[in-house]
Amino acid sequence: MNTQKTNHTAYLLFATFFIVVAVVILKTFLFGLLWGAVMAVSIWPLYERTTGSSGLLGKLPAGLSASLMSGLFALVFLGPMADGIYELASAYSAGSSYLTQNSVQGVVAPPSFIQHLPFGDKVAKFWVDNIGSSSGLVDVLNKLSNGKLLAFVPLLWGQVMDKMLTSIVMLVSFYFMLKHGRTVKSRYTAVLVHWVGERSVRYINSAIEALRGTINGVVLVGAVEGMLLAVPLVMGGVTAGLLIGLAAGLLGVIPLLMPLLMLPCLGYLYLAGQTTWAVAGAIDLALVWFVFENVVKPQVIGHKVRINTYLILMSMVGGVQLVGLVGLFLGPAFVAVALGMLKDLALVEDDLPGAG
Repeated sequence: MNTQKTNHTAYLLFATFFIVVAVVILKTFLFGLLWGAVMAVSIWPLYERTTGSSGLLGKLPAGLSASLMSGLFALVFLGPMADGIYELASAYSAGSSYLTQNSVQGVVAPPSFIQHLPFGDKVAKFWVDNIGSSSGLVDVLNKLSNGKLLAFVPLLWGQVMDKMLTSIVMLVSFYFMLKHGRTVKSRYTAVLVHWVGERSVRYINSAIEALRGTINGVVLVGAVEGMLLAVPLVMGGVTAGLLIGLAAGLLGVIPLLMPLLMLPCLGYLYLAGQTTWAVAGAIDLALVWFVFENVVKPQVIGHKVRINTYLILMSMVGGVQLVGLVGLFLGPAFVAVALGMLKDLALVEDDLPGAG
């Protein structure tokens, strides 16, 4: 018996060594793999209904149905990212054209709305001296960036390429999770019971439900918020208004991110003479930020996660701080499992389910 236990422990350590080494090797792609797995777990009930015997894709091979679902996922979730990259490239092109134009034609006149600002004369003079010419603009930006302006663009494009690679890995991970999902689902219960115990299955299932509830709450409510926020921006003529509104809605749980994205756009609308849409956007922002973000979204998530509303908010923000954006969804799942285990640990052994 002791020999079996020793061999069991030795094998566990042996396997752990290779798993850790594999994680280190794949660390560049871990977030993409994790994102794909999280999204696949979230939509798995929909995928099962769609590919079941009576589903729309029920007669297709697993690989083809997973490919179709992955294509739809890429269209819905990665489409906005592609649009953002396009807008970024357009902004870079416009900035380059501006600097080229200045170097050839000299100072660019201040925009007409400046004359309506308080101290408009001083603002116009500052524009002519520091912004209206390419050399002045570059000097100002260099001062604001502590001399790091020249390194900013390569760094930015490096981040864009990194996110594109992560997106590709996420899509591949998503595809394989769907294709082999039934196999994983049929085996994970037996694996947990063997290595951890029967109670672990209950907590992992609750974590999966919490994960789905968080994603559905953040994505569905966030999409509604994003559309509401985008309407005044698009109608007022803000470039990439739809993308900015969706980003503010989907990422609004991060403290102050929503107003930080929206207020400059509303200020631009007001200065551009689109007062009606600026006021509508301000009312929109107040409604979404105070009602949807702080009441509706936590209630939607809490219905599935079944923990305190404010604890949900704290776990989402804490998850983002710990592991990045994917922590927005993983945070409540881990906290829900931890609370369930704490309740078990607080019980007397004879009172535990199944004891006696």
